[in-house]
Amino acid sequence: MSLFGILILDREPLAFQHLPGLIQVWLQDAGGFAAVGLLIYLAHALFSPSDQPESTKLRMPVTSWMLLMAVVSLICYAAFAAMFIGGIGKELVEVRSQAIAAEATAYVPPKLSLRAQPVTLALGGLFALLSIGHPFARDLFKLRFRRTFAIAKLSVKEAIRDRLFLVFVIFLMIFLFPVKWFLPNNKPEDEIRLTLDVTAFASTIFLLVPAVIVAAFRIPNDIKHQTIYTIVTKPVERFEIVLGRFVGYSILISIALGLMTLVGWVYLTFGTTFDPKAVEESQRSRVPLRGKIDFRARTADYSGTNVGREFEYRKYIAGSKTTTERALWMFDSIPANLGSTDRDQVPCEFTFDIFKLTKGEENRGVDVNIRVTTWQCGQRPPDNRGEPWAWTDATRQKEYDKERNDLDEKLRKREIGGPDAPPSLAFARPGPNEAWKLVDQLAEKYGFFEISSTEVYDFHPATVYLPPGLFRNARTGTPPAGEPRVTVYVKCLSPGQMLGMAQGDLYLMEGEKTFTENYFKNAVGLWCRAVILVGISVTLSTYLSGVISLLASLFLYISAYFAEHLRDVATGQSVGGGPLESFKRLLNADTPTTPIDEGATKRSIDIADRTFAWVFRRYENIVPNIDAFTWTNYLKEGFNINAEYLVLNLLILIGYLLPWALLSYYLIRNREVAA
Repeated sequence: MSLFGILILDREPLAFQHLPGLIQVWLQDAGGFAAVGLLIYLAHALFSPSDQPESTKLRMPVTSWMLLMAVVSLICYAAFAAMFIGGIGKELVEVRSQAIAAEATAYVPPKLSLRAQPVTLALGGLFALLSIGHPFARDLFKLRFRRTFAIAKLSVKEAIRDRLFLVFVIFLMIFLFPVKWFLPNNKPEDEIRLTLDVTAFASTIFLLVPAVIVAAFRIPNDIKHQTIYTIVTKPVERFEIVLGRFVGYSILISIALGLMTLVGWVYLTFGTTFDPKAVEESQRSRVPLRGKIDFRARTADYSGTNVGREFEYRKYIAGSKTTTERALWMFDSIPANLGSTDRDQVPCEFTFDIFKLTKGEENRGVDVNIRVTTWQCGQRPPDNRGEPWAWTDATRQKEYDKERNDLDEKLRKREIGGPDAPPSLAFARPGPNEAWKLVDQLAEKYGFFEISSTEVYDFHPATVYLPPGLFRNARTGTPPAGEPRVTVYVKCLSPGQMLGMAQGDLYLMEGEKTFTENYFKNAVGLWCRAVILVGISVTLSTYLSGVISLLASLFLYISAYFAEHLRDVATGQSVGGGPLESFKRLLNADTPTTPIDEGATKRSIDIADRTFAWVFRRYENIVPNIDAFTWTNYLKEGFNINAEYLVLNLLILIGYLLPWALLSYYLIRNREVAA
């Protein structure tokens, strides 16, 4: 979500640090479905009539490895059930990506848990996957690249011959005309942002719709028209048909997306002239260094103020020159380039929300004090109301104040700095001047830098510049455990005003890359979404008809856009209760906050809603995590799409499609495609 050049990070992007937790959750979820499939498979294979045709028996082999892994998996699940009933090794929620506190709005990335319940559940899933995946893994060695590529090549030729992609690409060209022709009343600085929004929406529609249509109908049509006979009668593995179709359509999608991305880039770069404000805001690729936010005050239990806004993304601090309330951004690691001697400044960018308790001054913003310290310059809140925050080392603070005052006195007397020197270090600005060098040296020596006052406006991006010496000081030595290397303290000085901020609202500028690189990286996310949809469609089409495969694929994919609501229902956080409770409130015209009378009816509703929640949790496990592949907000707001995120995208893509590939293997293997 974004607004006026602000990147609202209501969920942390998945990174390498989340990989262990992702693997654990994947083993639990995919392994759970694999265990159910394994149970059905073994029951059908072992207890089917003995007079079945030999071809049917060959298609459903049961090996000793499968039975061994199935037994071990069953033991793990039995142990988990015993621990679950006995309350041993709890806190399974620690590894669940759906773990949302009652007041939280942010997605919680999965974390690795070594407690007994989640570990046992993950092991049970692992052994179930090893069991059901044994025939699949064994037959993978029978696959041949030439046969698979031949089917992929055929799929591309058939799709081109149908001209479906061509029609959609032609319609897409309409959306490449300047947005200001159709929406002339928008702000000039939003021109590129709106253009990227429109082209991203159009690209998604005109790429995914033909992809899902082609993928959902091809195999059912081959079976219906009996053209699949010419393939299955050849020495071709059945899974090669599915894999070839998937690879072929993925290649076609890659070509179409590549052309669309190239045309869009040419248009944005050379095709039209954008407003300079729009270019300054959006045609950038900032590399931000983000910290963790916290709120501190004189009282120990302070965690920011909720001003009652429906969107609870931000917390607020009160404005006053004597207030002790602070918003803190803590940076645990500092890259070496921030303290490089080759640079004379480190930009610190931020965007704050202003909540007015009084009208304030006309045509003025809010005054803000910004203090930046390293771990070697600890700060503590005052003991009494109205006192300022102080250094933990009072002697060190006196030394700093004395040296700073001496330098200010020399500047006023023009003893240093030359004729153009500012009257005080507070007025020093970055550049090749002696005053800023003194600021840099002072920051490196004491690990302290403060901007006494700067004016900010409501939701308007602002920048202050920090001396690199501050970060050289931060990188010196090893801070105590749990202590950040750099901390930014923000204080609101204007009385009668509240300053709102969230974790993503302030960051240090580590560097900047090119818009072109960012634009093409954004296409990787769309490619992953398209490949996911193709994979689902091809899998379902191995057993269902074309129309049903199309509808089921679209329903599953579109459900991903309502993932937040699904999580609320699945975790019991939905306002108004579960489905049955909400239905009862609807019949009685009750508000969502009206309590339901205790009794047999309420107990029955609670049991039914818990059952519904369990079903929704299982369905949520199947729904793809589309948000993890969406980077348009990063692109249009001028933030770099980290290569780490794209690597995680590809790993998540593989992890999501692997169970679908396993399902398609068994579906196509056990389907009668020829009379």
